[in-house]
Amino acid sequence: AVVSTQSTGDKLTRGGIMTMTSESPIFLESYKPVVQINAIKKVMQGKTKLIISDGEFHMTTITIGAQLDGMFERGEIKRNAICRLDRVKKTDSDGTKPCVCLIMDLTLLEHWDGKIGNPQKAPECTVPSRNNASNMSSNMSSNMSSNMSNTSMMSTNPGNVNVYPIASLNPYQNKWTIRARVTKKSDIRTWSNARGEGKLFSMELMDESGEIRCTGFTDAVEKYYNIIEQDRVYFISRCSLKTANKTYSAVKNDYEMTINSDTTIALCDDPSSVPQVKMDYTNISELESVENGAFVDIIGVATSVGEIQNITARATGKQLTKRDLKLQDKSGAAVSLTLWGGDAEKFCTGSDAPIVAVKGAKVSDFGGRSVSVSFNSTMQVNPDNDVAHELRGWYDTVGKDMDVKQMSGSQGGGGNMTTPFKTFQEIKQVNIQDKPEYFSNTASVVFVKKDNCMYQACPTAECNKKVIQESDTEFRCEKCDKVHPNFKYRLMLTVKLADFTGAEWVTCFQDSAEKMLGISADELGALKENDQMAFETTLNKLNFATHTFKIRARLDTYMDETRMKCTALSVEKVDFAAEGRRLLAEIRALS
Repeated sequence: AVVSTQSTGDKLTRGGIMTMTSESPIFLESYKPVVQINAIKKVMQGKTKLIISDGEFHMTTITIGAQLDGMFERGEIKRNAICRLDRVKKTDSDGTKPCVCLIMDLTLLEHWDGKIGNPQKAPECTVPSRNNASNMSSNMSSNMSSNMSNTSMMSTNPGNVNVYPIASLNPYQNKWTIRARVTKKSDIRTWSNARGEGKLFSMELMDESGEIRCTGFTDAVEKYYNIIEQDRVYFISRCSLKTANKTYSAVKNDYEMTINSDTTIALCDDPSSVPQVKMDYTNISELESVENGAFVDIIGVATSVGEIQNITARATGKQLTKRDLKLQDKSGAAVSLTLWGGDAEKFCTGSDAPIVAVKGAKVSDFGGRSVSVSFNSTMQVNPDNDVAHELRGWYDTVGKDMDVKQMSGSQGGGGNMTTPFKTFQEIKQVNIQDKPEYFSNTASVVFVKKDNCMYQACPTAECNKKVIQESDTEFRCEKCDKVHPNFKYRLMLTVKLADFTGAEWVTCFQDSAEKMLGISADELGALKENDQMAFETTLNKLNFATHTFKIRARLDTYMDETRMKCTALSVEKVDFAAEGRRLLAEIRALS
């Protein structure tokens, strides 16, 4: 239905569309026309295409920001609604492409039944705006060159520059300037491949519309790395834009930036217009439903801080440094947080239960549910904000004395994270799907499989593959593609464990098996080679011994048959006092 313009009075701003197409970007920042939305179309994350009208002319615009996008997605603003445009940005025109109006904020005034008037398509604006960002870029380049000799960033606050919102950037634009805060600046990393070697760094930028990742390679590292500071605000222009690789970035943007030879970066001396880091926190108790490998923002109290550990990466053989924390929040749950490299080394262990916030923590299903600070994460310790202050007050008065649900299980061959106790009957009733289930059980060994309980492995520290014996002094590892003069023994012990509800076959690898046996794999191998009776006696001693096991249960399919496969992650002597307290707690829960 078409509604007569006369019957609507002055609901719409007459001439509003023509004003938006012809006026300068500076004028539009304070212009608030009332328009009707004639069409709504979702185009990409955080952006919605609108056709707006003033009753006489209509034009196509784009909304910027997840908040506006959510209003349209939830149906809060519908077709033919009458709205006031509270904040409009306008892209520049180079004389060949029309400029585009970007709606940053609007207010719904009322919903309307039918289109007002018979609006015609407004003429496209191809006239360059008075404030061309390229002028600023050239000025910035010349000023930057003179300032770089002093190894300091120039400070500027050009009021006549048409600043673009980050959310409006795309690879089809080349003349733009953004004003953004550096929310994260990475360490310098090196790379090497068939084409050569070099170094790189990355930073995450944010303004009121969104965020974007920016990477600089070898020359950019030399030029900008020591100048750019985290949490400062800069004017940035003429970077290259490409589709973002979501595998390596938690930044919520479809594109990412690369610094090139034409890029200009200048310090903004009025940072108040750019907000601080935005966090969209996920409760720790909700991590069970988060997909493995996803990135989340998380905040919690570090109730325990582990020691620094040095480990060897299996894939590369490199030495890595890590530290595990346990985070607890108001949702009544706790999770393991792993810090790597510099974050692990620099973390202050002197603070009593510090508040730790992480933007872009990576979720893993290892050990139940755990999170880690990755290369693309941003970590804050005791941040000065309302959420952190509220969490501190809650923990000091209530949280430190409450029982919490442990989301993380055992970390490999030990660790201090607890897993829930389950009987073998209970674990069989769990609907295990793609993700493994982690549990603890105090059980007794009732049978030991002696055949194939150990094998000859590659002696290299980071390789445990089985070797092929080619002679008495030659053992070939196909993975390393090397022939070694010797080997090492590795244990792969399969035992049947029983509790009061049933029994289950469980595989115990090197660390767990050695702890149960009380001797090393090489010592057991020597007995097998030289004293078969002593070898069997050592294995027989395991029968009817009781231990507390931390076990991973997962589904395994063999010959079209699916069954549960259990692996012992750690083995401990039974703490009878703790076991008694646990059983008493279960008895009280029954009443």
